[in-house]
Amino acid sequence: MTPSAGPPGTPAPSSVRPRVLLADRGDPLVGALSSAMRDRFDVVAQLDTELSQPERLLVAATTFRPDRGRWAERFFKSNLGVTLRSRRARAGIAGESVDVVFQTHALFATSDPRTVMYVDCTHRQSMEQWPQWNPLRGRALDRWLARELHQYQQAAHVFAFSQETADSLVEQYGVPEERVSVVGAGVNFQQLPVLGRPRTGPPTVLFVGNDFERKGGAQLLEAFARLRRRVPEARLRVVGTPSHAPAQDGVEHLGRVEGRGAMSALYAEADVFCLPSLYDPFPGVLLEAMAHGLPCVVTPTCGVPEIVEDGVTALTVPRGPSTVDDLAAALERLLLDRATATAMGRRGRQRVEDRFTWAHVVERMAPTLERLADQEARPRTTPSSTTPSPPTIPRPPRRPSVPSFATTRGARP
Repeated sequence: MTPSAGPPGTPAPSSVRPRVLLADRGDPLVGALSSAMRDRFDVVAQLDTELSQPERLLVAATTFRPDRGRWAERFFKSNLGVTLRSRRARAGIAGESVDVVFQTHALFATSDPRTVMYVDCTHRQSMEQWPQWNPLRGRALDRWLARELHQYQQAAHVFAFSQETADSLVEQYGVPEERVSVVGAGVNFQQLPVLGRPRTGPPTVLFVGNDFERKGGAQLLEAFARLRRRVPEARLRVVGTPSHAPAQDGVEHLGRVEGRGAMSALYAEADVFCLPSLYDPFPGVLLEAMAHGLPCVVTPTCGVPEIVEDGVTALTVPRGPSTVDDLAAALERLLLDRATATAMGRRGRQRVEDRFTWAHVVERMAPTLERLADQEARPRTTPSSTTPSPPTIPRPPRRPSVPSFATTRGARP
């Protein structure tokens, strides 16, 4: 196998070009990530572990609750669902000659020592910060946590979206620090949008999110009502699952918007993007807004402080008693100070270009994957032909610092 060259400034590639099997359950990020992985490594197969229709019906029947939201969470966190996906994963991996099994998220178990995991959050992390994501109790919860613990501890390496998730893996699951890396995530575009479309229409705030409560939608509606007293012509566009909120002056509830073109038009017609989440592991929609050149107003939850730079690409509003007032003030500032808003938007777009494409994420993963491939290949080579594996990349500083890839300005990750 021939070595693969990366962008200028990236570490020299290993003597072994990793042979990778991709295993996932059809997550939205998989398409763009898979494309970047294929550009960098020898992807020999891609395995979709998602349930078949009969399996989905079985899991749905065993997790049913009259409340649709609770039913969805129980379905998603079903131990039976994990068992069925895991069976599919093991069958798909059997007999494949690969160096690395690359698994996205932890909703199935490969039981393969070559597995590298890529996770946005852990279950303990979400239990603490958003208990609604934990429908399990008693033995069902014990079983879920035990399985998750075994997966993380047995993985050859775990890539975390954020520093907070990396901390959870080490502190709550006992994964050795040297087997955890923070690599972020990429914007889910094959190509970044072209900017420069002229802005028309009233001053517009855009919110995009399918979990209205968790994404801070209620607080945003309250803040927007206060904003309208000072900027009467302002409008708020809400995209995502219907919130069933009462009608409010200036607020347009658009529901789900299908198609990249329709969403790009909404970004182009907005002046500010606002995502005041109560808990959000690593919101890809924030990367989308930045890619479209929008300044952002956010709250500092989980991976968000690693995506934005406060005062540079976004205004960050702390969570607390004054959150609603602070949201209204931040939105007013960016709607009325167009020079500041435009400069923030440009810097946000540059930040995405420099750090948050999937090609950048894969390059951050590459030294670890190449090292693991070297270890797999070593028994197949003679001592004279074996190239020493590159050193393990040290884990980024612990909180309150954020990962170096997110803070080093002007440097390619």
